[in-house]
Amino acid sequence: MKKGKLFTILGSVCLMLIIAALPFMSACGGEEPAPVTPSEGKVFELKMQNGYPPLHRLSPDAFHWWGKEIEQQSNGRIQMIWFDGATLAAGPDAYEAIRDGIADGGNIDLHREDPLFLSQQAFAVPYHFENSWQSSPAWWELLLARPELMKNFTDAGLQPVWVHTTDIFNFHSTKKIYLTPADSKGEILYSAGKVYEQIIASMGATPVTTPYEDTYTALERGMMTGLCWPWAPIRSAKLTDLLVYHTVLNISMVPWGGYMNQDTWNSFPSEIQQIFIDLGTSMSALCGATLTNEATDLINEMEGKGHTFHEPKGAERDVFTSLTGKPIEDAWIKDVNAQGFAAAEILAKADEIGKKYAGNAYGFDEWWGVAGRVWLLE
Repeated sequence: MKKGKLFTILGSVCLMLIIAALPFMSACGGEEPAPVTPSEGKVFELKMQNGYPPLHRLSPDAFHWWGKEIEQQSNGRIQMIWFDGATLAAGPDAYEAIRDGIADGGNIDLHREDPLFLSQQAFAVPYHFENSWQSSPAWWELLLARPELMKNFTDAGLQPVWVHTTDIFNFHSTKKIYLTPADSKGEILYSAGKVYEQIIASMGATPVTTPYEDTYTALERGMMTGLCWPWAPIRSAKLTDLLVYHTVLNISMVPWGGYMNQDTWNSFPSEIQQIFIDLGTSMSALCGATLTNEATDLINEMEGKGHTFHEPKGAERDVFTSLTGKPIEDAWIKDVNAQGFAAAEILAKADEIGKKYAGNAYGFDEWWGVAGRVWLLE
């Protein structure tokens, strides 16, 4: 299955043709596999919670595509109905919906569940990873290497079937770039969980939390002035024309992932469970590739619209990272240690695994659709 590292260099003409075709291809996530006639054995019809909106690249290009691949490999015994845009359960209720069987499975934004999954947030610790294409497969491998992290999920009534992080976080504002941390004073910035509250506060800005669905209204009405957020969801949340100032520090990521209700998982025969397990690394990497490519495409679009970008370098950058780096890491280690986990060991193992996936080294796999085989803009 594995194709190895991607070394393809697109010529300018080919690249233009590919980009021109994207709006038509990405709308449906590419040509989907043909429907499968179920083989003998029980057919499992699964209700799948999806907190991402239908137009977010992950929905058609990763989640739905993976569901079709599971259906194919199970000879039709697994069939998924996706409830995109948190239509089965609102984002803050996603964990309980899956744990309690309202949904059979789906994705969960783990930062909403602090401190229950704080130990899983090594990838939110600042300045350790470069993008989601690196961190997502690294996190899946970290789960396999650190049984206490897998037990953290099973104790909570979940069975991981893939994990992924968001795209890399930066500061995006409706008002200004930050030449120094002091420039963020007076800014009211969306916070994606405890680690990001600490990061924003350390800059001198005010962290606030609002439902994902309300970010546009909050920015438009001035209730917030910006976000500490990844690039990838800015377009699907329709914020591209509101957030025009970007301070690029490439901070870290929020952990998400796909999980099954434990009773649903236990109802699967072993051969069905194995299909999910065998696709764990690949699906994690597919989500990472999708988000990394979306970020690249969006940055190109915003540059074309004349957005203002500022990426501090050298000593100028050090002024930011001295506030938003080591102090935040130390606080996370202290909090996670207090829960009985060896936080420094977890972070060191994540760093070790991450090295082999740096530079998008995972490449792509044959079963991937648009995000993995056509839409490679890096």
